[in-house]
Amino acid sequence: MELLQLYAVNSAAPIWLMGFFESRTRPDAALRIVNISSGAAVRPFPGFAGYGSSKAALRMAGMVLAAESESPGRRAQRRGDLAILSFEPGVVDTEMQMTARSKSPEEFPWVDTFRAFVTQGVLVQPAAVAAEIAQFLEADGQQRFTERRFGA
Repeated sequence: MELLQLYAVNSAAPIWLMGFFESRTRPDAALRIVNISSGAAVRPFPGFAGYGSSKAALRMAGMVLAAESESPGRRAQRRGDLAILSFEPGVVDTEMQMTARSKSPEEFPWVDTFRAFVTQGVLVQPAAVAAEIAQFLEADGQQRFTERRFGA
């Protein structure tokens, strides 16, 4: 059941929302979509099969929507200004991070990796991530699909 909930939140709901907004936004209006991805969507991390694969599914869905929007076989009117961002925010100081750090090594063998994020000072603050996303949302002339890591 936990895996189904993970996919519902990380994949199914965002994919549905992309389709909903793409189909209901006027073709002449700009449409910006930001999917919060993860390094786990493009690189394997032990213990993160469900999370990583659910983020990889969302990443692929964004690529497919971008490709469909440019397809000559598209039945709907071509959208002039669509930009989809698959954004890897990095190691953000979130509840998920705190939960991972609070586990015992027996519960989560990779707990020391997450604890090291704090001692190494690599945690990113949510406000910094939000500012970078806002820059994307406000910019014109975007590609149909872009992947970006925080700070890059």
